Formats: sequence, C-alpha cells, structure tokens
Amino acid sequence: MFSTINSVKEYTGYDVNLDLIKRAQGIIEIFVGKDEIDVDNPSDLLLLDKMTSYQTAYMIENEDIVFKQAALTSQGQTDALINFDVRMLSPFIAPLAVFASKSLSWNNSKSFKTGKIFSWPAFLDENGNRSRWRNN
Repeated sequence: MFSTINSVKEYTGYDVNLDLIKRAQGIIEIFVGKDEIDVDNPSDLLLLDKMTSYQTAYMIENEDIVFKQAALTSQGQTDALINFDVRMLSPFIAPLAVFASKSLSWNNSKSFKTGKIFSWPAFLDENGNRSRWRNN
C-alpha cells in the first residue's frame, strides 16, 4: 500500500482506519493512471504516499461527496449556487493531492533524439571528395 496509518498521521495529523486508506488509494491510483505495482521509482512512491494521505484526510469529511456526487455542470437553488473548480477536480480529489500529482515523474515532459529525418547518404568520389551521388 502507498500509505499506512502512521504515514497518514504523520502527514495530516488525522487518525484513520485501514479501510479508508484502501479506498483513498484506489481513487489515487485511478487519478494518476497507474497501479501501485507499476511504480518502481522511490520518489514517485513517496509522493504517492503523500497523495494517498491527503486523499484519506479529505475523505474523512467528504467521503459521501466523493462516491455519490452527481456529475453536474451547475447546481442552484433560490438563494444558493455551487460552482466546482474543475481544474482542481473538485469535489472528488483532495486539492493537495492534485498539487502533488504534478511532480510525478511520468507527468514530466520527455525528449527523444531521433536523428535526421531527411538524411542523404554521403559517398566519397575518386578524389576523396564528399558527393551525394555515386556514379557507378
């Protein structure tokens, strides 16, 4: 598991049970798109531990919202209106977990060197000069 009861207590100060941590880890795995078994980078595992701790603490008061929230575009009554911050994936993911997810190694940009796309073979002629065409 990403988190233990002790790490949730260390990062958030909340006392929780193992069942809540398992539910929070499942949500974090879905959010980041990787299962725990697929992550082998130690810094990613530490970051996922923190994310799961934050999600666990968030779910103490908001578990019903996380699991039962309707997919709404707007909600209103005569005297109240609720707008969720969709950039922060509200109300499903803890805001601190969203911030932490930006530092995961697989979310960083990567570059690959591919070489020249249109490279022409260079040949040496009889005089040792470079030539693009061979006259044989």
